[in-house]
Amino acid sequence: MKSMTAYAELVRPLQQGQLRLSLRSVNSKVLDLNLRMPPALFPLEAGFRAAVREAAGRGKLDLAIEVQDEPGLESQLNRTLLRSIAKTWQEDAEWLNLPPLTAEAFFRLPGAWLPSASDLTERLETPILGALKELLEKWNERRVKEAARLQPAFESNLSELRRLRGVLQAEAETQAAELPELYRQRLDQVLKDAQLAGQLPAERVIAEAGALAERQDVREELVRLSAHLDDFGERLSKGKLEGKAVDIWCQEVLRELNTCGSKCKRLPMTRAVMESKGVLDQIREQAANLE
Repeated sequence: MKSMTAYAELVRPLQQGQLRLSLRSVNSKVLDLNLRMPPALFPLEAGFRAAVREAAGRGKLDLAIEVQDEPGLESQLNRTLLRSIAKTWQEDAEWLNLPPLTAEAFFRLPGAWLPSASDLTERLETPILGALKELLEKWNERRVKEAARLQPAFESNLSELRRLRGVLQAEAETQAAELPELYRQRLDQVLKDAQLAGQLPAERVIAEAGALAERQDVREELVRLSAHLDDFGERLSKGKLEGKAVDIWCQEVLRELNTCGSKCKRLPMTRAVMESKGVLDQIREQAANLE
């Protein structure tokens, strides 16, 4: 069980300068990686992204890779080009009526800055990938710790749902015992109002009342609800809760609660269904942080 919210930072020395990596993540339905690094490292981007995909399933991630005090990354002025341009400009400025050469005009020229050292990518690839692997391990450890903080809340929610399920079971038994007689009395009254009293056999009236009562029976839904709660408890005990799986689980539980709510005739049942939906919303909100 891992949270999608975590932060990790790592600083490692290089032969020249040092390497600093940081990774911050928040909730997202998909894996969304924002990678910031020096342009000289762009050839290594595919490898960095592949390493992150192996460690993360989803989430919005911000990964920053900084190479500090590395001479190969320092911008180098193209002095040869500058001298050539300055000499030519000075020789031709008078007869071409040119304004004085400015630094702004020179820096706009292609090639004004020399590229980074050609071997920079090769020199930094191995240490950066090693540091990135260590950073991802550290980040995952913190995600596990963050998810562990949700464990007590999930356990409390599950305990409350089981208690409410017990209330629903007791009320469902009472309702199942009361409804046949209640529907029989209503049918008798309907027949009486229609001036058909006594024209239907008592056995037929009782059978119709029983059929109507059976349609309002929620005990089958409560059996499925118990199975869902047991499944959640098993996953929770093994630390295998996943955000998307919990969201689907919540939809299944909500379906059973909605059915119970539509069939219940007793006020305590209605209250238990409403309270159960509130607890279910809490689980859904907390599970939104899980990968």
